[in-house]
Amino acid sequence: MARRGYVQLVNGFYDNDKVRDLVRMGRADSVGVYCMALSLCGDRLTDGFVPRRAMLSNIGATPEQVQALVDEGMLEEVEEGWLIHDYAEHNRTKEQVLHARKKSAERVAKHRNESDVTALHRNCNAVTSGQTPEHQNTRTQKKEKEEYSSSFSKEIGVSDFELVREKAHANADIIRNYPKLDLSDAWNAFNSRHYGETRTINEWTRLWKGWCQRRANMSGIPQKTPHTHTWACEHTLKRLGIESRDDVQDMTKAQQTANQLNKEDRNGRT
Repeated sequence: MARRGYVQLVNGFYDNDKVRDLVRMGRADSVGVYCMALSLCGDRLTDGFVPRRAMLSNIGATPEQVQALVDEGMLEEVEEGWLIHDYAEHNRTKEQVLHARKKSAERVAKHRNESDVTALHRNCNAVTSGQTPEHQNTRTQKKEKEEYSSSFSKEIGVSDFELVREKAHANADIIRNYPKLDLSDAWNAFNSRHYGETRTINEWTRLWKGWCQRRANMSGIPQKTPHTHTWACEHTLKRLGIESRDDVQDMTKAQQTANQLNKEDRNGRT
């Protein structure tokens, strides 16, 4: 049975440039495929990953419909399936949903031990409505500020790092570059290695990516494709001396920096 949750589709989705391009090309059917893929990811908690088998059988998409989404940048093809672009920007990750479920279960258990039945019903109302936190796959601004703060200056533990959006972004990059790496196994080892430590989110992100890269190299797992620098990738931001894509003020300079990094990489491979 599907979880009673929701994925987010912004009100202006119909007016998005990519969506309008698809409609003008007669590919409104691809927009439908995208929405179904979004729903599948929210239901199965895949962090935006759509397995090839699910895309073709559960959703029933044709190769042409999927390719149109890839061409528009709404999907990114990886080994064994596709990634929905910027999924974690608008929806909770698996770790965040499981965290919310755990907290809700703890609240319910606590209230069940109370003798005041009236208080029990009142306090549990938030977790027995149609949009329960343990099921809801929706991110709100208030919740984001309270539980999943992404302040780069604040030091947090490794267990808290598991819940922030930067971790989800890093996971997407790792899956894209090393699709055969067992990410769950890598995380368990990383978590054990750094248990009890506190670092900034930026430091945790760098350590986590480096850990997975070394683990893949030691296991003989090749990188799928060479990294292509973009205006918002961590290498470009580092060259510019800033920490977050939100701090980019000059887009032209950022893109020029990315182009220079790509040129340097090409020269290094030749």
